[in-house]
Amino acid sequence: MLVKFDTLQIGQEYDRPYLAALWGYQSFQAISKGVVTPSGTDIIILFVTRSKQITLQQYNDFIDGDLLFWEGEDKHGSDQRIINARNRKDKIYLFYRETHHTPFVFFERIHLTDSQQNVSKPSEFIFRISSLPRVPDAFVDINLHANDMAGIAETEKRALIKSRIGQGEFREDLVKLWGSCSLTGLTNISLLKASHIKPWRDSTNSERLDPYNGLLLTPNYDLLFDWGLIAFRENGKIIISDRLSRNDRRAFQADEGQMLRKIYPENQPYLEYHRDNILQP
Repeated sequence: MLVKFDTLQIGQEYDRPYLAALWGYQSFQAISKGVVTPSGTDIIILFVTRSKQITLQQYNDFIDGDLLFWEGEDKHGSDQRIINARNRKDKIYLFYRETHHTPFVFFERIHLTDSQQNVSKPSEFIFRISSLPRVPDAFVDINLHANDMAGIAETEKRALIKSRIGQGEFREDLVKLWGSCSLTGLTNISLLKASHIKPWRDSTNSERLDPYNGLLLTPNYDLLFDWGLIAFRENGKIIISDRLSRNDRRAFQADEGQMLRKIYPENQPYLEYHRDNILQP
């Protein structure tokens, strides 16, 4: 099978029918899986969709900066091939899209940096995306605070790293605690961000994993909260920074009558920290 990438452009969108025709497949069904390993080649191709159809099995796959966090196949069929890719001199290529029924964006080569093999659930992989030179803020934070995580168990270290980008056990615990958006009540969990109240960089390791140090928010409110343009009082009522104009308030649907749907006593010290240190006057 002649599978080449020299005519593809990084950042451009391609659908499976186009790629199948380009590579000489009779039907795009031949590359319909999430992992494609063309016969007779040293190539592994990942087709990753972040938000899959509700009827399909859901995987926690996403890009943060120049890192791809990806869960392997349910039956672990490709785990060893991917883990041994460097030793076998296999090349791994990424096509990624946010939602189903849309074209994939070509990200070129990716390189495995970490993996955790699981038995009862999909294995977990972290890849570096070579075509994205920008280092993400999360990666900077993790490196700056590497000493905080020195000497602890690898499983705890992995949980702390994932908590920086609102994933892993931290997100799962937040979902159990809130069940829907902490502010609006939106129930589509896949659309919600797991946001630290006291920022990750300012927290201790235990605070970084504490679900009471977090809110589940829709992306617009997560952005406002992270930038200190909104905060919450002791009773959960929203505080809107004066730096958010009236037009911006309407655009973001930020209203002074909004309140957190519920509030826990354990939230209070974190909310106070956010009001005192993050909220912009």
